[in-house]
Amino acid sequence: MSSKNKKKFQKPSSLTRLTENSENNQVSLLSRIFGSKKELDNARNNFYKKYGFETNINPLRFITFLSLLSFILCISMFFIERSNEQKYETWIYDGIVNIPPSNTLDFDSILEFSEKENFSSCNSKNPKKLLEGICDEPLSYVDQMNSTQSNSQLIFVIQFLLLFLLFFPLGTFFHRAIRNIKTLRYVSNISAEKSIVWIYFAIFLYFIFIFVSRWISSNDMVVFGLIFLPTLFLSFRIYKVFKEIYLGSFSKDFKKGTAWSIFPNKFKVWFVILFFSCLYNPSTITRLWGYKSENLSEFLEATRLMYFSSIILGILCILTILMVVEVYKLQEIKNIKEGSIEIDPLED
Repeated sequence: MSSKNKKKFQKPSSLTRLTENSENNQVSLLSRIFGSKKELDNARNNFYKKYGFETNINPLRFITFLSLLSFILCISMFFIERSNEQKYETWIYDGIVNIPPSNTLDFDSILEFSEKENFSSCNSKNPKKLLEGICDEPLSYVDQMNSTQSNSQLIFVIQFLLLFLLFFPLGTFFHRAIRNIKTLRYVSNISAEKSIVWIYFAIFLYFIFIFVSRWISSNDMVVFGLIFLPTLFLSFRIYKVFKEIYLGSFSKDFKKGTAWSIFPNKFKVWFVILFFSCLYNPSTITRLWGYKSENLSEFLEATRLMYFSSIILGILCILTILMVVEVYKLQEIKNIKEGSIEIDPLED
């Protein structure tokens, strides 16, 4: 009888297994998100584990693939904006002065546009009159504006998502490249983890300042300053990382000279275009030029700037591929010629 009572009040076997392994297999919500104690211990041990030279071929492949996709999108953006420009030019030749609204459901804006452009027949929101075609002509401009802007916005959103995805293989590539220079016997105090975190933080600041710039001020100079400052900070962090990567990846020792002189011309061109594209891209054009477009002629100028920016971004994509390939080759060649050593993070 006592054995039966014992069995009756015994813990379920599933709970027993969990409590027996509770130290290494936590079942709380936090442990499911951040991992069990055992997993965290393994991650900590791996962080302080000795490491040697690691090839960067897989991140390089991802960067190349995503950059080529981005390049194709830049070409698509160029042709779409070029087509938009031609359409807006035709409207100007037809005598249209004001920018047509892009929302086909906003009839107040459509009526306002019709009044400004002297489409006198379009003066009512009455469904019966609309079915008679009183607003067909202004609505055709609204439909075309909606179509042109939808195409541009779709490409921009895809390009932005692709850029976001590109940050991950780029971060992996340069994190590994910084670690590799130490295995290639280059003495440096730079930390791979801190360097990548600083760059990601600078990118975060850049996008935040872009999106809030017009909320902070309507003055163009203030908006430009808000975009310029994080661009300068991001450029400084990238310059600092690349200086160490190139110094540690070249087989030859550099004599005294300017820091800029250590970089190959390929990197210099890439760096200048990167800096320029941070200040001149669809997001900044929208905030600095498109934001205050009061008529179709000004909107046309903003559209022209858009397709010129797509050319610059396309060049940046190709140069990014060439630049990471160069860093990859330099480190692989130095590893083959001079060999590498193991680095102990605790002694580094």
